[in-house]
Amino acid sequence: MPSRLPLPAPLTRWGSPQQWRALIRRHSSNRRSLWLLLAALLFGWNTAVLGLAGVAPDTQVLNLLLWFGCLIALEDRLAELWPRPSRASLLAGTLLLTLTLWRGDFSTMGQDRIFYLFLPLLVLGLALLNQPFRSLRLFIVPLVISLLLPITRVLFATHPVIIPLTTVLTWLTLMALGFSAEMSGAEIALGRSGVEVGGNCTGIDQIIFTLSVALIFLMVFPLRRWLHRWLVLMVAVVGAVLVNVVRITILALLVDLPEKSGMPAFAFFHDSMGGLLFSIVSVAVMGWCHTALIDRELA
Repeated sequence: MPSRLPLPAPLTRWGSPQQWRALIRRHSSNRRSLWLLLAALLFGWNTAVLGLAGVAPDTQVLNLLLWFGCLIALEDRLAELWPRPSRASLLAGTLLLTLTLWRGDFSTMGQDRIFYLFLPLLVLGLALLNQPFRSLRLFIVPLVISLLLPITRVLFATHPVIIPLTTVLTWLTLMALGFSAEMSGAEIALGRSGVEVGGNCTGIDQIIFTLSVALIFLMVFPLRRWLHRWLVLMVAVVGAVLVNVVRITILALLVDLPEKSGMPAFAFFHDSMGGLLFSIVSVAVMGWCHTALIDRELA
């Protein structure tokens, strides 16, 4: 009588249960895997807190972008990320992360500005859990990237300069397109209606977003010549301003359509989510410039 052959383990596109158990068993004893899992959990917590706090979508996207910047900054140094903290750094990192998580429970009201510090505090806590104090140079670039969120908030003080500049450039663009526009302060009248440059229309969010991406590029994919570095930063700022001028021009034309037919599109492009589309355009312009300069230096 032929013997029965053992039935094969059920196979799925994600692997068999035995493969998953072996994978979990192998990584549960791997300190680096546990550290990376902790980093992923803290990323999820940080993202959830910003969402519950009602933070503007552009700030939430910038926070995600900075997390991604920290990731690519450490991508090529995975072999050095084996956790070997000293007792002092282990205690300091655990205490810092505990206090940050505890403080996060009070940061869902939207008025608490400490959520801008959560990313650098979490990155510093993870660094302390990975390396002793004397070896934290491994995390210098991720720490600097994480600090871009609170540092770039200082740029909001440039509103008095950006508003008249954007207003004048938008007025000139409309005149160049053949429209009879009138400018009064920060307001631009066009036919039956007009727009006022202020709030989400200043373009400061786009400047912060594009400049942050440019700084990440320069830290992770550095350029050798200082002239090229300053050129990338200049393109980031000027490009963001000009792209926002195009946005305000489109908004002015939308509100001037008869019977308010352009108001749905106006509401979308005026809010943060619609503004992110223009931020992506300005980032693409800056990225093209950065790539072209890298190719020029390599050549």
